[in-house]
Amino acid sequence: MKSQISRVFRNTLSRIGILAIILIPCMEIIQLLSADIYEDSYLAKAFFLSGSTIGHVTQIILLWFLPLYLLVICSDDPIQDKKTGVRDIWISKLGKKKYFFVKLKASFIVSFSVIFLALTINFLINSLFFDMAGFSSANNYDGVSGEAFIKMQVESPYLSIFLFSLTTSFFAGLIGAAGTCFSMLTYDKKITYPVTFAFWYILISHEGTVMYLFQPFAEYGLETLTPIFITSTLAFLVLYILTYLHEVKINEI
Repeated sequence: MKSQISRVFRNTLSRIGILAIILIPCMEIIQLLSADIYEDSYLAKAFFLSGSTIGHVTQIILLWFLPLYLLVICSDDPIQDKKTGVRDIWISKLGKKKYFFVKLKASFIVSFSVIFLALTINFLINSLFFDMAGFSSANNYDGVSGEAFIKMQVESPYLSIFLFSLTTSFFAGLIGAAGTCFSMLTYDKKITYPVTFAFWYILISHEGTVMYLFQPFAEYGLETLTPIFITSTLAFLVLYILTYLHEVKINEI
């Protein structure tokens, strides 16, 4: 496991991908500082996941195309292993089952950690420029759908930011591991990249989009978010199980 993770940081393309993920949320800080709303902004609102900028351009650039960044960073490793013959060496040492789980775990951990690091850096930099004290009154959300959950977030904004950051990082880990699964199923970048993106796009584009799980202080209550969390997580689990059956139980080396 350690060798798989350290391999990521030795790879130039992986380091570029990590840097891109860290810098994209920082671009929004520049947008906020140059906008007219700067003087009236507070830290919870300025946080990247809160989506305060018009058009949500940086959120689209990062979150919509997240699978592609993660494939570059770590998720397409099995393709490289197959191409260089390292896969057969690893499987002879570990067995197919352990090889599968090592790849899946490494991809999840790296993907989770990179996104959580990027969000933490964004929060810390924002704290240098924006007010930590103020926030809209919870009473402003009276009568809004999901009112109780939104009020709870407003009353504890930084706990909410932490929990939504964990959720976003968790799903980054899931889609990173999904990219590894598609890599194992195809062993072809020309197929893996579009298929992984298509899988993610299905989750983010329909009415119950997984993006609702990433945005704090939005109008969605637990009655909306909980089913999305469960169904999306199950979709990933089904993919992992099918890949396990294909790679470990069916395919020969």
